[in-house]
Amino acid sequence: MRPLFIQEAFTNGEKAALLPIHRLQHLKDEIAQFKHDEALNGFQQWIVNDLYSFDVPTAEFVISSIILLAVPHPFYAPVEFIHRGKIYHCLSLVMSDFDRAEQSLQKALQSRNYQIIAAPNIPLKRLAVQSGFAAYGRNNICYIDGMGSNFSFSAYFSDMPCDDDDWTAAKMASNCAHCTVCVKHCPTKAIRMDRFLIDNERCLSYLNESGEPFPEWLPKTAHHCVYDCLRCQMVCPMNAAQVKQVGELIRFTESETEQLLAGAYADTFSASFKKKAVYLGLHQWPDGIAKNLKALMELSDRP
Repeated sequence: MRPLFIQEAFTNGEKAALLPIHRLQHLKDEIAQFKHDEALNGFQQWIVNDLYSFDVPTAEFVISSIILLAVPHPFYAPVEFIHRGKIYHCLSLVMSDFDRAEQSLQKALQSRNYQIIAAPNIPLKRLAVQSGFAAYGRNNICYIDGMGSNFSFSAYFSDMPCDDDDWTAAKMASNCAHCTVCVKHCPTKAIRMDRFLIDNERCLSYLNESGEPFPEWLPKTAHHCVYDCLRCQMVCPMNAAQVKQVGELIRFTESETEQLLAGAYADTFSASFKKKAVYLGLHQWPDGIAKNLKALMELSDRP
């Protein structure tokens, strides 16, 4: 269920879904069964056992529903780093403007005397898929009709009533049934044909977000992003339109590059530097960014 007045509040391509609050308990039960049925690696166990939260908080209003937002962003942004007089080129993800989307949602709800509070650490992708709002790709990334995978989720608890929804079993997008493009282009072979769940400890996104050294088996040619990885999404047929939505070129000065290579934190950046870093999401992974930049530069410097 997606009330028309909520959707009309958004003017930048956002989409919303509304679910009854009892679905959070249903989701908890289904993930418990999922843990029982699936052989999870250490990172996956941490996600389902320690990261996810299914608690409904105490609020100044009676929580009746969950509002799930899909907030678009540029598919990626080209980036330039200057280091020792040389310019290095790579790609970066771009952050969704959650503040703007939340303000639009707040304004629409307040006109009808409804309220929201943030719903952190609930399983957003699984919630989106089981609500019928999105579908999993073979790469375990979510896709929404008209948006591809070119968005990020946020969620809120609300007192807005919701009596029905389109709850369904978790499933893979029908487009993926006979498509193996992402499998063939994954630089680390993390996407598997023998099971739906990817090997996320082998995924370049996981390796790029960590400050730990890259494993010896990782091909040096895999590096192309400041963090995360875009390979499977760039070649995905469901992103044929979205991949053209490229952000503006972002340039980092010699001084700014030096700070990133040193693993500096965003609270030490100048205002203009911090604005660029936050726009790209670099502030979230200071240890990983330093390591990734060095790998990208080494790859570029190879004869």
